[in-house]
Amino acid sequence: MKKISLIFIIFLLMINCLIVNIQATEGENLQEDTAGNVELVEKAGKTIDTKAKVIKAGEKKEIVTGTIKDIVQEVTIKITEGEYKGEEYTTNYVLSYDIDGKIVAYELKEGNRVIVQLNEDENGTITATVQEIERYGYILVMFLLFLLSIVLIAKKQGVKAILGLLVTILAIYFILIRGIYEGANAIWLSILTSMVIIVLTFFIIGGISKKIVTAAIGTLGGVVSAGIVAIIFNYLAKMSGACEDAIQLSINMKTVNFDFKDLLFAGIIIASLGACMDVGMSIASSLDEIKNKTKTIDWKELFKSGMNIGRDIIGTMTNTLILAYVGGSITLILLFMACNMNIQEILNKEAIAEEVISAIAGSMGVVYTVPITSFVYAILNRNKTVYKTTSENIIDGKRSLKL
Repeated sequence: MKKISLIFIIFLLMINCLIVNIQATEGENLQEDTAGNVELVEKAGKTIDTKAKVIKAGEKKEIVTGTIKDIVQEVTIKITEGEYKGEEYTTNYVLSYDIDGKIVAYELKEGNRVIVQLNEDENGTITATVQEIERYGYILVMFLLFLLSIVLIAKKQGVKAILGLLVTILAIYFILIRGIYEGANAIWLSILTSMVIIVLTFFIIGGISKKIVTAAIGTLGGVVSAGIVAIIFNYLAKMSGACEDAIQLSINMKTVNFDFKDLLFAGIIIASLGACMDVGMSIASSLDEIKNKTKTIDWKELFKSGMNIGRDIIGTMTNTLILAYVGGSITLILLFMACNMNIQEILNKEAIAEEVISAIAGSMGVVYTVPITSFVYAILNRNKTVYKTTSENIIDGKRSLKL
């Protein structure tokens, strides 16, 4: 446990140094942006994003402007933070997401917390617009409940699992996301992030042993395999990686540009990592148990056992990945079907093709994790000492121990 704590503290110190560097860079960029935009802000007034509480919620109603039909709800809000704290504003909250009003959001109720944008014009008149419902608190409560459930059910192993989860979250955010945002190559950074997660997570769970080394190598091999397959078929299918949401958001990007093809690869790598880690550890643990119980087993038999165990795991784990991707795309698939598209036309849509290629590439990573893990464990344990269970020769009243 001391080794785990030491590694975790070192990792946190590394993350802290990274945060300091990022904040320093952002501070310089912010000063440059502020200096260049002061005059523009003074001319156009100011816009503030803040939080508010709904103190009065009316009934929803329909407003038609030309060919656009909006479903709106009149609400009165009270600002809860910032320089306008305590101020009250009445505004229309737009419930409809489309111009025909077919997709409608939940109505607001008294007491709901919302994110509000306050726009002040040159004359000092403030207009309030409800942007989003504040969901952060609910997500935080759900996450804490999740951690509590792990500890209650898994006990000591649950604490290790939480440490591994925190390492994963920190690595993805501070190494992968922040690194890509700062301009690093998404492909190499996703592989580096995977290596950090694999090594630290497995070390926290089981320390350093042949089993852990095997699981780490097997997992990394599976993830790289998934990445290679993704690169090949993304190139052949001419995937751009730019979905509709990415295109809309990219319109607002002024100083940051991303390579969406590389981001698509990084997404596949990270998405397949968890399943590959699960398979790699399962096979390594199973083979380690077999090795400890059967001292005379040779490396070929170990490899065969690993393959037999892996064949049973492959069926469920590939289903897990496929179902995860299908679950994320089911809304789009139904909408395309509602537009009278057949299955070939739907698969040709980049948004769907991207999910299909990602699911298959990730599943192939899981498949390749099985032979890689089995082979590595067998090779690492190929040298053995065979002990006799009965003695054929008695020398000075003692059994002969070794062949």
